[in-house]
Amino acid sequence: MNSLRMALDSITEKKGRSFLTMLGIIIGVTAVLVLVAMVTGYNSDMTAYYEKMGVNKVTVQVSWYDATRASNVMGQLYEYGNNDLSDWVEGVTPDLSTSLPLQYGGTTIDSSTVYFGSDQFSTCYNYTLESGRDIVTQDIENRSLVCVLGSYLADSLFQYSDPVGKTVTIGGYPFLVVGTYYQKDGGVEDSMDDAVVIPYSANREILLSDQINNIILKVKTSNDMDTVINKLTSYLNETIDTAVGEYSLEDGNSAMTESNDEMTSLSVVLGGIASIALLVGGIGIMNIMLVTVTERTREIGIKKSIGAPRGEIIGQFLLEAAILSAMGGLIGIALGYLLSAILGKVMYDLILFPNTLVTAGAFAFSVAIGMIFGIYPALKASNLQPVDALRAD
Repeated sequence: MNSLRMALDSITEKKGRSFLTMLGIIIGVTAVLVLVAMVTGYNSDMTAYYEKMGVNKVTVQVSWYDATRASNVMGQLYEYGNNDLSDWVEGVTPDLSTSLPLQYGGTTIDSSTVYFGSDQFSTCYNYTLESGRDIVTQDIENRSLVCVLGSYLADSLFQYSDPVGKTVTIGGYPFLVVGTYYQKDGGVEDSMDDAVVIPYSANREILLSDQINNIILKVKTSNDMDTVINKLTSYLNETIDTAVGEYSLEDGNSAMTESNDEMTSLSVVLGGIASIALLVGGIGIMNIMLVTVTERTREIGIKKSIGAPRGEIIGQFLLEAAILSAMGGLIGIALGYLLSAILGKVMYDLILFPNTLVTAGAFAFSVAIGMIFGIYPALKASNLQPVDALRAD
């Protein structure tokens, strides 16, 4: 306790110098926490984006060398996915869209995304029905000109009135609104809410083609992705004649996984770069401790002359270095949390706080740095000869 009191007295006696000594540690800890929190926020933002689009999707892309011999891949995969793969797959829909103007009354939306979907579109694309009904099998079989509006289009075209039962014009064709979706992407222009879904059989009128070559299968869990991909590979090898066409399969989770891996690596790199500031702070502590040893030479000489052991001298100066670095670490943590919360709200509209493990690691590293760089001054103090120390001015 006596050593602790003396260390605190030494630090508080020269407050300005002590703060400047801690500044490197403060900056280092703050930088580590803020940079890692910002990367975490970006990763969360990207993950949320992928989840809005819908995760656990397998995309089948088919290219035909001879269009006259092309088969109805959409119909075949719809049946295969909902029957043979029903234990692992919960939805099948075309991956087909275009951009067209929508009009109702005197209001026109110049360019919105028009999806050509099956009755399982909302399951595959992670939309939730708010009012009315969704696209159903009969709509597709009857080539019905019906649609389901995203929240942005429903609000922009109809304001406060109920869109269900009204007719909108899509690309010059009249479509009956049978339902609307809940907002899922901010409800703004060019978002996922700026979209309308029509039966995929309407592509004959809109796109002047019945051919659908890109299909999405929504898998129930991420653990089933490999199983579904392997079964699809076997099925398509038997279904598609390589003389007529070819296919490819895309794991929809791979982009999110790669993004997560990249962000993890980036966190490590940025954290390492920021840790350099901690090393600089450690050097600052060592310099000040050397000055402190010089200033307290007579005090050290008196202690050694009355029998103070070498370990006590070393412990006193190491304790002072540890306290300086610990105080700097705590201030850095406080600033790190504050800046992370502010920047997270501004950049990602999220309340971000640094990871607890990263925070504890940064604090422990800052204390360790202080003690490591405090060893040399402590050893120098303990090696002073009492006679020489007492002669010092």
